[in-house]
Amino acid sequence: MIFTLLFTAPLALLLGLLCGGTPERWGRALLPACTALASLWVGTQVVYYHLFKTFLSIFSLTKMAMVARSFGEMAVGNVLANWFPILMMAAPTVLAIWCRKRLIDGQTPARGQRLRTAALAAAVQLAVMGLVLLCGGGVLSLRYIYFQAATPALEVQNFGVFTQTQLELSRVLFGIRPDSPDASTGPEPDKALPDLEPTLPPEEDPPPPDDSAPRPEAIPGYHTLAIDFDALIEQEEDEGLRSAHLWFSQRERTPENLWTGYFKGKNLIWIVAEGFSTLAMDPQRTPTLWKLSHQGFVFDNFYTPLWGVSTSDGEYVTTTGLIPKSGVWSYSLSSENDMPFSLGNQFREEGYATFAFHDYLYNYYDRDRSHPNMGYDYYALGQGLELESGSGFPASDLEMMEKIVPMFLNEDRFMVYCLTVSGHMTYTLDSNDMSARHWEAVKDLPYSEEARCYLACQLELELAMESLVEQLEAAGKLEDTVIVLSADHYPYGLTDEQYSELAGHELDPVFEIFKNTLILWSGDMEGTAVHVDKYCSSLDVMPTLSNLFGLSYDARLIMGSDILSASDPLVIFANYSFINGAGYYNSITDQFTRWDGAEPDLREVADMVAEVQNRVAYSGTILDCDYYRLVLGGPGKKRD
Repeated sequence: MIFTLLFTAPLALLLGLLCGGTPERWGRALLPACTALASLWVGTQVVYYHLFKTFLSIFSLTKMAMVARSFGEMAVGNVLANWFPILMMAAPTVLAIWCRKRLIDGQTPARGQRLRTAALAAAVQLAVMGLVLLCGGGVLSLRYIYFQAATPALEVQNFGVFTQTQLELSRVLFGIRPDSPDASTGPEPDKALPDLEPTLPPEEDPPPPDDSAPRPEAIPGYHTLAIDFDALIEQEEDEGLRSAHLWFSQRERTPENLWTGYFKGKNLIWIVAEGFSTLAMDPQRTPTLWKLSHQGFVFDNFYTPLWGVSTSDGEYVTTTGLIPKSGVWSYSLSSENDMPFSLGNQFREEGYATFAFHDYLYNYYDRDRSHPNMGYDYYALGQGLELESGSGFPASDLEMMEKIVPMFLNEDRFMVYCLTVSGHMTYTLDSNDMSARHWEAVKDLPYSEEARCYLACQLELELAMESLVEQLEAAGKLEDTVIVLSADHYPYGLTDEQYSELAGHELDPVFEIFKNTLILWSGDMEGTAVHVDKYCSSLDVMPTLSNLFGLSYDARLIMGSDILSASDPLVIFANYSFINGAGYYNSITDQFTRWDGAEPDLREVADMVAEVQNRVAYSGTILDCDYYRLVLGGPGKKRD
């Protein structure tokens, strides 16, 4: 509360200077206008957070027409549901109108007074930043949150909405500062692995990557490419990129394992299911989902963290193995980048027919640009896919599956990515066509109407999966096809209380609420289950599939890891909370709890927080600098 007040004071001084330092007529108009804009921004964040459990970014605000077209009714409903706090936010504007003549009395301050007010605002801002610098206690200190981390939730909690907006603008313009060693020092000697020297000509340094250079070869036995980071560090003039080269060069090389290439040559159908949750499954209501989730690979500790741009960021994390950048639409921005490790591009190089499908608007979140760039022939509503249920919302996953499977079933080898929509909020009979369609199957369950509506709409996903399995089996391709399914995020359209109803107990909102299911099943694994108790998340899905299908990639350039490897587990959440093999860290309380109950080593915890920060920061570098093209010599445009 204190820091929020102190950080708001400079803004108040500047706005007061703007309103009081102009002619009376303008000042009396500006006072309620500025007050209304400030209140509107806070009120918008309240509504947006209640809808999406994240804060509205400036970048998303520029795309508001697209969001409003799809979710305008939901926003209106949320405003009505939260009428009292929103009404209170209107109170300052009413007061500004009522008191404008008294506050703007026609006496314009002298130039010296205006300069003193501006200087006071700057002095207060610098003084408060100085106070934050002194707040370095704990692992994730206020100093760290303000100056280094990219955590909107913690920024709002500690410094207020306006300061969070300022910090977000700074990140968008100048990037995220990593916690990394000085790039000028070169790789640490104890990190050298002599048996993994890049297979490059020893007599001369390789040239920097260019448009015509072939991509580096894979090093046998490892998920590592022969990238000469020493040469990149030496030739790079940009200190940020030199730091990135150093950090990536020092990451542990991941060896192949017993599961490498286990599915090589098989088809793949990869589904990111809207709002899917373990709690939506039941052996009687959802027998297909239940079967697929309890056979094949069974991941007992899988999580789907919620990121800033909900579904789009959930897709981005799952399909790229990278952490989205705060304040922007990462998937949209990636459409201009070289994405060589995307499974669409990888499988296409292997000779597969590659498709992507979505039963919603083709250009929503700019998927018409991002998904073709990932190597897919992309079909969605308005672009090659027409559904009878498309006029309502949400559309039918079952109808989509009935339409799309014949489009690829006769291909010799296919790789299909599919994003569903039937599980989308809101979960009411009036607003959700799928909930109304399946209401009879859930109406007698002992839950609130919203929780029952959620279960009802997920029944459409069950029917879609049943149809998929039946069509594959009828075509004789079930045993040669791998089916993967995970959520974009948990169903945040339910309140924590409503979601807890389905669990039968109050869910922990920091960790447990994000626990979910990853389906990884093949027709030839029917009746078998390989249990994996390693802590893992949606960030790890892409590298795990790359390993299972024997694809060539460099694990050092991906922030997730192959779940089936011996790598240390790490589940990263948007607010820098994390789970690893030793325990779990709650960034809100700045507390690490060990699984064995022992006292944590705070230095080790600080090192792990720094590792989380680096993965966030260098994911941003990959996005902002087209890093894959830079280090792998990808085709097309190069960095300026």
